[in-house]
Amino acid sequence: MILSLNKETCPIASIYILSLILINLDKESTHSQSWPMIQSQNQRTKISKSRLYLIPFLFVWLVTPLMPETKERIVSLHGTITEIVYALKANPSLVAIDSTSRYPKESTALPVVGYQRTLTTEGILSFKPNIVIGLETAGPIQTLQNLRETGVQVTLFPDEFKLETPIDRVLAVGNLLGKKKEAESLVNQIRTQTQALQLKKTNVKVMFLYSRNPSSVFISGSGTAAHAMITLSGAKNAITEFSEYKPLTSEALVKANPDIILMPESSAEGFGGTKAIWSINGIELTRAGKEKNIILVDDLLLLGFGPRLPQALKTLNEKWKQFE
Repeated sequence: MILSLNKETCPIASIYILSLILINLDKESTHSQSWPMIQSQNQRTKISKSRLYLIPFLFVWLVTPLMPETKERIVSLHGTITEIVYALKANPSLVAIDSTSRYPKESTALPVVGYQRTLTTEGILSFKPNIVIGLETAGPIQTLQNLRETGVQVTLFPDEFKLETPIDRVLAVGNLLGKKKEAESLVNQIRTQTQALQLKKTNVKVMFLYSRNPSSVFISGSGTAAHAMITLSGAKNAITEFSEYKPLTSEALVKANPDIILMPESSAEGFGGTKAIWSINGIELTRAGKEKNIILVDDLLLLGFGPRLPQALKTLNEKWKQFE
């Protein structure tokens, strides 16, 4: 008899083999009783006990194929994490994403749990995840704690802005999702691209603007992803007086006198387009305003510090050269 083993036939095979083993043991016991002069009572007892010892193991062997497989159901809380999950080909397990996840394009077809900083327990649990991955910027903290208390594995990675950050993140996600081989391959690509970069230093001053609407505009000081991208790509941050993000004032704008305005594409759209940007009070007194020097870059490419970081740095460095 030839039996092909698969998910459907494995339980049948287990029953069949279990039956054969028990029949064989029964024959062995019967055979031992037919030879009283050779087989002692003690030996027959050992055979009987051996059958009892086998029962737990045979039971486990029998029911294991019937147990449902644990399938990963992943929720990503950051666009960079989503990008890495796709790059590692782990996306079939991805059931939901956050609103910053816009790359690759096919990821936008997935359900969205909201913005990574304003998450709700119910919103995430509705997708029945067993793994939630994000950066340390995710929150609120209570939401994450609630998820952990329900048994969900919540893993948050540092929100760092270094040249090595993409490599660290890829390796960490690969290790978490059992994609070490794919992670090593991707890391090798990133290292090769990074080593090939020839970033020319320049004295061009860049001001990073972030906005969702014309009434709320922020500029970047040091200690941000924007500052890191400006300096790593060879330019200078026009703002040196403070760290993090602060509301834009006309005084700060004129004092900094940036050569270039750098903005994420979504910020420019939310502001009303580039024409609206030139209406900011005081910008007409800067070189950037006089010459209409502005660079718009995809949000995730510019600030994500993901696998495409070498590409982003190369693109920016080439842009800076145009304004020297």
